[in-house]
Amino acid sequence: MAAEISIFAVGDVFIDRADPASALRKARDVLSAGDIVFGNCEGTFSDVWERAPSCGSPVVSPAAHATPLAAAGFSVMSLANNHSVDGGHAAMLTTRDTLRGLGIATSGAGADAREAREVAVVRRGDLRVGFLSYAAVFPHGYEARSATPGLAPLRAHSRYTPWELNEWNPGLAPRVSTEPFPEDVDAFVRDVKAARAEVDVLVASFHWGDFTRPFVLTDHERTIAHLAVDSGVDIVLGHHQHMLRGVEFHRGKPIYYGLGHYLFDLPNLSERLAKDGYLSAASPAAELALDRRFGEYRIRPRVGYPLLPFHEDSRMTGVAVIRVSAEGVVSAGFCPAVIDETNEPVGVAPDSPEGRRVVDYLRRCCDEELLATNVMPPRADSGLPTGSVQLVPAPEPTR
Repeated sequence: MAAEISIFAVGDVFIDRADPASALRKARDVLSAGDIVFGNCEGTFSDVWERAPSCGSPVVSPAAHATPLAAAGFSVMSLANNHSVDGGHAAMLTTRDTLRGLGIATSGAGADAREAREVAVVRRGDLRVGFLSYAAVFPHGYEARSATPGLAPLRAHSRYTPWELNEWNPGLAPRVSTEPFPEDVDAFVRDVKAARAEVDVLVASFHWGDFTRPFVLTDHERTIAHLAVDSGVDIVLGHHQHMLRGVEFHRGKPIYYGLGHYLFDLPNLSERLAKDGYLSAASPAAELALDRRFGEYRIRPRVGYPLLPFHEDSRMTGVAVIRVSAEGVVSAGFCPAVIDETNEPVGVAPDSPEGRRVVDYLRRCCDEELLATNVMPPRADSGLPTGSVQLVPAPEPTR
């Protein structure tokens, strides 16, 4: 039997607190069980930076604040997200070099388009696991070009059409559909083909989705996830939405549409938004418009959670666990966790009250988007760790 290893994956991770050494201490025991640990580096670690012109509110922290990521066990991180170039090109490259200096491989960004699209290969014994990372959500200009640093993009045009085709109804919310950039799709397929020649197992991560609503998946997420698997990817990992999303199996390969955030520090939010003029308003009318856009899911200070200004649903998180061998995916699961008042992810047993709440939420994420996935206790032969649930394709309904 081929040797098996466990890939652990979490969503957004960024450390910006008074005592950075305290970060992720409560998660180390959970993460230490993974042979490879992946996360999305949701910001810039650099002591010298210059705000990118199209940046919203910069997510930048001193370079030394990255050190706890290595202590927590991270072995590979994506740099393809909407904050990776907040501090400018030089700071983005500093972040990359800082992480690599800590022994953490990176994917999804580089000094030019070729580097941004390179596969990061992590070896465990004779098994080679590759990671490709892309962003669909990011400010204009963050994408890498032939001689310009940046991230690997997977963009799309949005099309807005009315729901009712038999009447005029001005001002109603439209139906939104998307059309991926052909050049980005072609480049992605080439990346996958090249990576497959180098690795036994291939993982692709994507920064995508709608953070303003729970549960929902855009058609761009579904289209690209299926394209990834059809092109040769074994595991798809999504992030950006700040709240968990459902899990689907396509051709037997797991697609984790959204892993939420795991530890994402956003201190002093009110001051930052007022200074940056981002997601904040200067007039009552503009404030009303923002409230109508985001509703209860608007990013705003939350009582008792000074580092986590997101809706309470975002405090439910966890770790994707995928057992793999040279033949591909063996089993897929999820270890639930909750984020406490210190903004630390704390693992919880699936059968505990807090664990059931997270697992039930994950089930609802699947149900709301009609994803045919069962969430169940691990099978004896799954190899999944204690404290996890197993994810399996739901059987086809009998006719």
